[in-house]
Amino acid sequence: MARSLRVLELAAKLKVDTGDLIAAYTLLDISTCSRSSCLSNQHIEKSLSY
Repeated sequence: MARSLRVLELAAKLKVDTGDLIAAYTLLDISTCSRSSCLSNQHIEKSLSY
């Protein structure tokens, strides 16, 4: 089973601001409430495909 990432961890890996990443997920209609929200692998793949 693959481990999910928190918004904060993904933002650090991508070298982007957590606020910007949360805003992008909002535009993609993916629910993230805070920088500690967990993201599934499917959500991560969906966001990286844009």
